[in-house]
Amino acid sequence: MESSTADALGLSRAILVNDGMVKKLEELNKTSNVFSGMVNHAKKLLRAIYELSRIYAVLGDTFSEIGVKEPMACTSEAFTQFGTIHRSMERFSIEMLKKIKPMIMDLNTFLHKAVPDTKLTIKKYLDVKFEYLSYCLKVKEMDDEEYGFAMVQEPLYRVETGNYEYRLVLRCRQDARTRFAKMRNDVLVKLELLDNKHVQDIVFELQRFIDAMATYHDQCYGVMKQIKIFPLEVDLARDAFAYNLGIFNTGEDEGGEDIDEDVINTESVGEKSVSSKYNQLTDDVKLIDLAGINSKSRYSENEGDDEVLDMNNWNSLSTWGPHTGDSKSNKQEAVTDLLCFD
Repeated sequence: MESSTADALGLSRAILVNDGMVKKLEELNKTSNVFSGMVNHAKKLLRAIYELSRIYAVLGDTFSEIGVKEPMACTSEAFTQFGTIHRSMERFSIEMLKKIKPMIMDLNTFLHKAVPDTKLTIKKYLDVKFEYLSYCLKVKEMDDEEYGFAMVQEPLYRVETGNYEYRLVLRCRQDARTRFAKMRNDVLVKLELLDNKHVQDIVFELQRFIDAMATYHDQCYGVMKQIKIFPLEVDLARDAFAYNLGIFNTGEDEGGEDIDEDVINTESVGEKSVSSKYNQLTDDVKLIDLAGINSKSRYSENEGDDEVLDMNNWNSLSTWGPHTGDSKSNKQEAVTDLLCFD
């Protein structure tokens, strides 16, 4: 719109020609894009930390199991302590997730509620503005029509009949101008509040995020710094590194050549040593074998459960317990709820 047209319509040239609301809308779109990128990055980071916490939990269980099975006291204590530290780091990760999740929820509220509401208000303002401009143009056309008829000295029918249409358009333009001014003030106030909230919230949320991450890393560094368990002393059997080379297929020979005699001798020596060690066990150790006792039926009659603790199977120790499965499942569900950001 030209400046002369804006002056003829009786409006401020800055409002019609260079309306700041359009620029505000562009800035609002840029701000929403920045917030959207921050939220997506934070979600990916929290999911990665959650996966890392699960790895810490598995490592803690593994090291604790090794510590339980290790016969040497110092080594067993070292592995158990190392497993406890990994479980502590898992707990630190979950605490950090609980601190950062409200930040993502607040950013989502700003992104999906405050920004769309402001955009809707700006669109309503633009609709009211164009309505007001349409009435202004209609009045301008009617004035030009009346001026043209006056120049040729011809009568105009609506002027001779009281010019009610012109007065109606003037009244509509006045009402539209009132709505336009009110809507513009509302939009300016809302944009100012949104800008203040954006400046305050972005600083507060980023500070919360940095504090949570710093606390998490400081806690992990603190617990890892306390332990000094290396080097470890572990007893290994003589045949621990006697691998069966016959099971590896290099692809060089597809035929059925015989295995080297050294490999066969190594396997036979390993089997003999294991069998001789088992035969040399004392009677007290062999008393642990409860295979001949019908403990399953007696246990099921007394406790009402079919699960039997096998003393010869160490793997059953990690899964034994009446509440182990339930507690792990409940903990898994509680932690998974942390990743529900919507």
